[in-house]
Amino acid sequence: MSLFTKHEYGNEELYSRSVDSSKRGSVISLKDMYGAGSKITETFVHDSKAHDANFAFLKSDLAKLYTQVVEPKFFTTYASDIDIDVGGGFVDYVSYFEVSWAAILNEINNVMGNNANVLPRVNAGMNQRKVDVYTLELGYDVRFIELEKAKQVDIKKSLEQIYGDIIVASSDIFNQKVAYLGMNGKTGLFNSDAKVYTTTIDNSGTTGKGFQGLTDDAIAAWLNGAIATYLKETGHNLALLPNRILVPSFVGSDLSGRMSALYTASLRSYLVKHNMAVDESEDENYKLTIVTRSGLDELGSAGKGRIVMYRKDKTFVRMDLPYPMQHFITLPNIERMGYTSVFVEQVSELQMPYNASSSEFGVVTYWDFTD
Repeated sequence: MSLFTKHEYGNEELYSRSVDSSKRGSVISLKDMYGAGSKITETFVHDSKAHDANFAFLKSDLAKLYTQVVEPKFFTTYASDIDIDVGGGFVDYVSYFEVSWAAILNEINNVMGNNANVLPRVNAGMNQRKVDVYTLELGYDVRFIELEKAKQVDIKKSLEQIYGDIIVASSDIFNQKVAYLGMNGKTGLFNSDAKVYTTTIDNSGTTGKGFQGLTDDAIAAWLNGAIATYLKETGHNLALLPNRILVPSFVGSDLSGRMSALYTASLRSYLVKHNMAVDESEDENYKLTIVTRSGLDELGSAGKGRIVMYRKDKTFVRMDLPYPMQHFITLPNIERMGYTSVFVEQVSELQMPYNASSSEFGVVTYWDFTD
């Protein structure tokens, strides 16, 4: 039976057999329609089900499905700071040879002639170095029933892809910890104090942290002084000039917040283009980069922040992925009523072959704030 028995277009009159004539033309309620004693809670819902026999919500064809899956967002920076050497297969460790040599040469012993009968000597040797390799094993279970449910949902990514992304994220987060801080008692790029030559930065005039409150000239003088140290300690070896500087977040914010009088460039933009390394380098493609890493905020000998300078090159700073993260095997698992997939990866500890001791100047250097 239709609720409305007559609809005269233009008169805006709606008639109902259930509504008293005195109430026609006004707003009515269920109470007016069925009376105060009626069981109005059952009205219009007795033909519908909120769930099926297993209390699973029924799919509504009236719902719009947004097919883009909402996934966690993560980001890692270790691959930008460190060159990664991939391949080699499963190994117990990564090894490399280190050549050491010394020559006995001077203005007398390096010539042969009537006035000298000394044959110059050169001593050389090779040492094998080994670094640890960590094996990361990850797995996930997909139940049979979840696979069946997934068939009824129209989304852009398969269940296997979604779990695969989780594995990749776990791998990257693990690798970043190995790269920056080390694992299992080892160290990384940020905290290898026993291997890296460390210089303190006298920032006693700061009004906050790092360079805050110091003049632009003082900051430029520090940077050029650090580069001059590289030139002096390496015998002006331009191939060892740093091209990457990692700074704490408060330093990066300060450098980017200082603008020129015309507001055309920040101090950070000025420093990377105008410094002693750019002037000294004979490579027209040389470029200095300054980037922020919040992991340096509380590091350093005084815990006031640390700046890391180095030459970004696989020769000087590298990590190995002998077996990059990949699917290893998938087997049915009756106990879990599903499939179990295992992913495996091998990653080495960070290698800095040209940093042997904190007492010797190396390619990687630390610059620690005192205040």
